[in-house]
Amino acid sequence: MKTTIKHVCGHVSTVQLYGSARDRAGKEKWLSGQPCLECKRNGQLAAAQAAVGGLGSLPELEGSEKQKAWALDIRATWLRRMAENAARYGDKAEMVREALIEAAASRLSAAWWIDNRHNLNAALAPAYEEALRRRGATE
Repeated sequence: MKTTIKHVCGHVSTVQLYGSARDRAGKEKWLSGQPCLECKRNGQLAAAQAAVGGLGSLPELEGSEKQKAWALDIRATWLRRMAENAARYGDKAEMVREALIEAAASRLSAAWWIDNRHNLNAALAPAYEEALRRRGATE
């Protein structure tokens, strides 16, 4: 049954609800307490960009809006975690952070970030090592 939902963000959407009248009513109530999909994606995008903002400038990702929002979150989470771990390198921590940012910047495809989300350290290792070599670091 198609139902019109007014979301907390003020936007209105039409959704297809299934199940019993009770199930549909519960889902309708829940959806009305959520932002619309567009606002939710925009919020994810803003949060990911804010998280990366303190780590340097990264190029925009390529892909659909949905892919970019998801991939930005993946990239920001990975970079934040790796930048926090860089502190263990002491006086070389800043160089390590810069190499991490450069490695992340080398991948522009949102689909790449999504496809490699479970093994980013291994997938980005060659780009990271090359960035360190360019900075004259020896491991």
